[in-house]
Amino acid sequence: MAKDDKPLSLGATLRDLALLRASDIDLAPLLPTATQPTSTTDAIDLTVEQSFEFVRQARAAIKIQYNGDVEKAETSVEAVRAKVEELSRGL
Repeated sequence: MAKDDKPLSLGATLRDLALLRASDIDLAPLLPTATQPTSTTDAIDLTVEQSFEFVRQARAAIKIQYNGDVEKAETSVEAVRAKVEELSRGL
């Protein structure tokens, strides 16, 4: 792996998936064969809902990062901090 390559980069992952598909390897036997009882369906639904919530929050965080709101808030905080330090030196 090159120095600049990210582990599990999108390009490498897509290439690996394409190789698996082209090789006609059946991965189904590798999966567990146990069936899930219906009592765990609620737990699965809860897990799926939590996953969707995580994705929503992650997208919101990425949107904030790309909007520059964090940098704007940082600039504002630094300005207030500088004023407070100036006032404390004056006292």
